[in-house]
Amino acid sequence: MTEKKTNKRAYTQVKFRLTEEELPQWLEKAKERSLSLPKFSKQIVQQAIAQGKIKQPKIDKQQGIEIIRQLAKIGGNINQIAKWCNTHKETVTPETAERFAHNLEQIRKELQILWQQLK
Repeated sequence: MTEKKTNKRAYTQVKFRLTEEELPQWLEKAKERSLSLPKFSKQIVQQAIAQGKIKQPKIDKQQGIEIIRQLAKIGGNINQIAKWCNTHKETVTPETAERFAHNLEQIRKELQILWQQLK
């Protein structure tokens, strides 16, 4: 009866991209250390983790989704204001200008709140 060897290691492939300018630099650094590019890359990441250079994100995934939703809403509001202004630029009254100033101030406050969440 022959026993089949089982590989107890589980490998997961990780991919990332380098720019045309970065690739020669990474290859050179790997060559200086007599490492292949994948081994060099893994070593760099492991060192960064060990030294605490990779930090935990300040917001979780759900918060990020909510911030994106709010930014999309704000962007839509700004686009509506810009479209209206471009369409009616000849007929803007002082009252309308004041209302837009108020709306833009509200948008600024919303953006400030979002910015505080990201700090």
